[in-house]
Amino acid sequence: MSEVEQLEFLDQAAPNRREGRFSLGTLVLLAGFLALALTLALQLARQNATQPTGGPAPDFHLTLFEGGELRLSELRGRVILLNFWASWCPPCRDEAPDLHALHSDFSDAGLTIIGINILESSREKALDFIAEFGLSYANGEDRGQFIAELYRVEAPPESFLIDKSGEIQRFVLGALNYDDMSRSIRELLAS
Repeated sequence: MSEVEQLEFLDQAAPNRREGRFSLGTLVLLAGFLALALTLALQLARQNATQPTGGPAPDFHLTLFEGGELRLSELRGRVILLNFWASWCPPCRDEAPDLHALHSDFSDAGLTIIGINILESSREKALDFIAEFGLSYANGEDRGQFIAELYRVEAPPESFLIDKSGEIQRFVLGALNYDDMSRSIRELLAS
């Protein structure tokens, strides 16, 4: 048999395929690839999402350590300093005296500080931290990290300064500083 005859024989032996159609295996493989690509795209979008630095502050409900409850939207008309913290966090320990001083100096003028404890190993450690620094402003535990997710908090401390109408005016990553924050608070209280 010549080479041409062998090729013609192989061509005749090949199954008759319909052109332009995909096999079931190809469709399943393509669907799997698209699902993987979509999952990766959503993960990258979530990973690249940053904390809100403007716009309406997401509303939340917080059960306080000292009892009672707090809803952010019910505090409209006041300037809010929202602080995410943990007792094991060294920068949180560094900023605690400044937060205490800000509360003492500006609460009568219209500032409300809300401490939100996240990623804590026990309620007792959070309460010990509050007692150690004499924190008298509202503090509660973010069970399930729902509030932290709303604000896309990655690690404590992170703080959000919210104006009287409920708009985020400033985001602070890391420990805040009394002098710097007091200037921003004064501006918002005056407006």
